[in-house]
Amino acid sequence: MTITSYGTGAYRAAKPSEFVSTRSQFDDLQRQLSTKQRSETYGDLGIDRRTSLDINAKVSSIDSWLSGIQLANVNLNLQTKSVENFAKLTNESRNDVVSNSYVPTSTGRSAPQLLAEEKFKQTLDLLNISSNGRYLFSGRTSDQEPVASYSEIMDGDATHAGLKTLISERQAADGITGMGRLTVAMPTTTTVAIGREAVNQSYGFNLTNAQTSSAAMAATFNAGPPADVSVAVTGQPLPGDTLRIQLKLPDGTSEEVVLTARAPGMTPVPANSFEIGPNAATTAINLRDTMTAALGKEAQTTLRAASSSLTSLNFFESSTSNPPDRIPASLVNPPAAGTPADTVIWYKGDDASDPARGTASVQVDKNQIVGTGARANEQAFAVGLAQFAVLAIETFPAADANAQAGYEAMTDRVRTQLSYGGGVQKPAEIITELGSAQTSLAQAKERHESTKNYLNTTLAGIENVTTEEVATQILALQNQLQASYQVTSLLSKLNLTNYL
Repeated sequence: MTITSYGTGAYRAAKPSEFVSTRSQFDDLQRQLSTKQRSETYGDLGIDRRTSLDINAKVSSIDSWLSGIQLANVNLNLQTKSVENFAKLTNESRNDVVSNSYVPTSTGRSAPQLLAEEKFKQTLDLLNISSNGRYLFSGRTSDQEPVASYSEIMDGDATHAGLKTLISERQAADGITGMGRLTVAMPTTTTVAIGREAVNQSYGFNLTNAQTSSAAMAATFNAGPPADVSVAVTGQPLPGDTLRIQLKLPDGTSEEVVLTARAPGMTPVPANSFEIGPNAATTAINLRDTMTAALGKEAQTTLRAASSSLTSLNFFESSTSNPPDRIPASLVNPPAAGTPADTVIWYKGDDASDPARGTASVQVDKNQIVGTGARANEQAFAVGLAQFAVLAIETFPAADANAQAGYEAMTDRVRTQLSYGGGVQKPAEIITELGSAQTSLAQAKERHESTKNYLNTTLAGIENVTTEEVATQILALQNQLQASYQVTSLLSKLNLTNYL
């Protein structure tokens, strides 16, 4: 304990030091009044400095998470809008290609086909969207534009085959200008046989069954492989008797060709009908001719549509690690994957097999990470693009007798595919997943902002001062200084005469 001296000159020596200290306090109070901060350093907070440091660290972490949430929200909003627009385009196309919508045109393409081409181009733009230099539908390769251009996809270039070339190759392999790789012959004068050309069963039609409603025709089905059908005309069928031939197409769909016996001289001649001749041999010849024509028409309509649909879907389900199928030089072998060196790869982004949402993520809390990624080659996009492309590529000239049937066969498949039935990923599923991510971000943001407000309030009680409090202290200090100055002034004038 220090005992202050009150000897001669003690007051004179202590007073200047007290003035300096009081002036320093006054300056600090003025600083507090202007900055509203209790001190300039954590050290001056005393025991509260640990609490202040801890709260500031927590606020800094929350600010970091909120910044990430804000950026992720922008990306998710753009992604969601893109998928919503894509879903709208697919719905419009499905409604455009309703039954009996074929209208002959000079270009061979109907209004729904022209609209599909524009929808195709618009979808490519939607999938190439970027934000802050990051392509949102490119998976982990966010610096790589994910989708090739329309002309590159459709036409390719000097060294890479585009989709049009691939469809043309596949249709040729499927034999759409013939009978779909089937053959029709008469091994005997009263027998009609359907067989297959010596090609791989991946191409063209495959026979799956044959049935007849006539006692005068005996249909025999041999499952093979390769399968074949034999129809023996043992007598004269009755008008209306039928022969049904079941076919499997390359895209996995099935078709039934129904041939109906008709009386001689009937007009107009019903489609897919054969005339009952004067004897079994003539009837067999008529059956053969009708069968040949019916299979030829089926090849130019349903098989053509199946071939285009299969090729287009395979093309858009491909990637750099899984190139589209190409037709081998010999049709003895099935289609095999091409190479990036000779075939256009429409999707150039990350094509790993893990879930697309996990390709980009944002940490929104210490132990919470939200997936916000997307890939342009997700199944929903691939299916939609494949249908837009088929509609845009195929033509059905008015002069072609099979144009309407071919158009209907194609649009039937387009409608089915754009319905996203079965286990096919739907655009709505992507929207739901992105929406779920947005909800998680919104909840985390609300939680963090609430916590931050509480922490800032607590921190303000430690680090900040109120104007009223400082003003009161300044006023008290001014009064103290004024009294000290007055006393000092009086004492400075004190002498023995005044004292006496």
